[in-house]
Amino acid sequence: MRKLNKRILNVGCGNDTYGTHFIDLYPSRKEVIKCDVDKEKFPFPSNYFDEVFSRNLIEHLTNPSNFLKESYRVLKKGGKIIVITDNASYWVWAVSKTHHGGYRIYENVQGRHYQLFTPEHLINYLKKFGFRKIKWKFIRHSDNLIVSLIDFFLTITPFSRMGFKRIKIIATK
Repeated sequence: MRKLNKRILNVGCGNDTYGTHFIDLYPSRKEVIKCDVDKEKFPFPSNYFDEVFSRNLIEHLTNPSNFLKESYRVLKKGGKIIVITDNASYWVWAVSKTHHGGYRIYENVQGRHYQLFTPEHLINYLKKFGFRKIKWKFIRHSDNLIVSLIDFFLTITPFSRMGFKRIKIIATK
């Protein structure tokens, strides 16, 4: 059986090594190409990738439209985009104010959030740029036992959206 090689673009990769190609505003390794995803064209030809992957990036962009437009452009027909982002409804963001102005600085780069998303916001963006077969799910994750317990209990109440830290959305070109 022949093994197929998939081309996977990791956008805003930081130190993440998932993928075959990498772009980031602040390259952390020699194989990462510097690209301002907010305003620049991705340095790849159209219809080149089988998958575009991004984790914890879109909420930091001032222009997510450029990211989505360029992702669509570089994806092959039938290719998938996978975006993982903070859930705007997560209770910890409201209580800790980390996503409402209480920003932390990582490696001299301020981690500003310009937008927070619900699944509906992401679906609207993806549809606008031509993506289809959109599926999403909430992701629950915490390293803190007390926070994990609160998250769990929220997920079994009418406030279930508040118990999930992230949203993962997958769509097809």
